[in-house]
Amino acid sequence: MQKFENVDILKSLKAIMQTHTEHFQSDFDIDIKTLKQAAKSPNPEDKKQLWLCRPAGTWCLRERDTFIKGSREHNTFCFYAEQTSDKILAYAVELTGIEKGRVTGNLYELDYKKHYEHVKDVSVPAGDTKLIYENGERMQEAEKRITGDADPDLGKFLRFEEQPKDPAALRGVLWDEKYNRDHFDSGDIKAHIEKLSGKEKKPSLRAQLAQDRETVKAAPKKQAAMTAALPYMETEIQELAERTAGKLKQLTEEEFARFVFLPAEDME
Repeated sequence: MQKFENVDILKSLKAIMQTHTEHFQSDFDIDIKTLKQAAKSPNPEDKKQLWLCRPAGTWCLRERDTFIKGSREHNTFCFYAEQTSDKILAYAVELTGIEKGRVTGNLYELDYKKHYEHVKDVSVPAGDTKLIYENGERMQEAEKRITGDADPDLGKFLRFEEQPKDPAALRGVLWDEKYNRDHFDSGDIKAHIEKLSGKEKKPSLRAQLAQDRETVKAAPKKQAAMTAALPYMETEIQELAERTAGKLKQLTEEEFARFVFLPAEDME
């Protein structure tokens, strides 16, 4: 897995989405709004998101909430591994700010299926629920239903936030996540997107010529290795190998360089 540091987050994610999402690309408009708000937020927990890119849509989920069992984010992240066979591209997103209108930050490539198993394994139990209003917030027992009604003292209901039963345990999980992905290999986001789109750059002519020279140098070794193995082959295979080795020996370097060798299983 690779990390892509100090990138244009929205530009990069949009390019990734366009390589993989065939339907409901408009989901990304919601992600743009979410990520812009998170980039401006004073809350550090808002700066870390998990982004899922699907064949039919995208999701942007706050990482902190994803590691609380039973939360909407946790259930959403797990759903596509448990209920579908869709190929999911997954990334951790760390937002560092907004520069000249660009949302900047770091992207970390994730193996979705492996990360799903990891999320299931280390997520912490939920505790009470925080209800957030326009003029404040209050706690509510986890078992009680959330009505969304206004509060006489706190005003209009805005949203709710699941709380972990053990806040220290959740902090430990999130610290481990940050530590582990900081040790990912650094990658090039442009090359990564080109690979996803199937538009990887082909080797230059100079690189191809260098590879051809190495192939030519290897010709005597291939012939010698085949000859050395003859005593250990069955009779029919031995006869075929002897004829092949003889033909290799007669080839010029230029003729040998034009050959392409494939494993037998690739010929089926």
